[in-house]
Amino acid sequence: MAIVSTTQGVRDEIASRLNETESDSNTDQYTNWVNLGLRDIENTFAQSPHLRTSTDRTISIGTRLYATPSDFSKMNSITIPSSDQRLSYLTPEQFDRLYASAAGIGTPAYYTIRGWGSNGQVEYYPSPTSTVGTVHLEYQRAMVTVSAGSSTPDLPPKFLELLIMYGEMYGHRRRGRYEQADAVEKKYETLKTRMQSDLANQTTQDPTTVVNK
Repeated sequence: MAIVSTTQGVRDEIASRLNETESDSNTDQYTNWVNLGLRDIENTFAQSPHLRTSTDRTISIGTRLYATPSDFSKMNSITIPSSDQRLSYLTPEQFDRLYASAAGIGTPAYYTIRGWGSNGQVEYYPSPTSTVGTVHLEYQRAMVTVSAGSSTPDLPPKFLELLIMYGEMYGHRRRGRYEQADAVEKKYETLKTRMQSDLANQTTQDPTTVVNK
């Protein structure tokens, strides 16, 4: 197999393993399989380190609700850099029970997430004062789907084989070759587990022991 680094390369390799030639008539189908593979990996390993990102957001005095980032999936933590403070998460139900009608202003100590994904909102309590300024969001982003052949699939390069296997598996099934599909699926699940283990261990060092003083 040639070294694959783009969506086109993944589609070409899927076609090769299915003993087909990619053409205008099946490009959309292959691309759909690639995107389904990305979604399957995201659903299996939503906490993947390669999906972890962060951003700073300015918050305004008296405003409790703010839009989530455009690529938001799940929040890991929110901190206030100016005071080195980590906010505590409450479910929307807990938040509403405790602070639904509260109009307090101060340094936020709690937050909740309303809605889902990029359409969600972060709500803080108490409403921030002018001294807060910025909050730091550390979150899991949504995996990016592909369309153009020149695009790079949203996986570490050494695991692009997963997307090829996923497309090969579905291709065999669509063509009634179920035994071949099952064999590929076993290899796919094995490699997916290996990817989870590999990405969960990003260093060869043992964790440092932190002693509270």
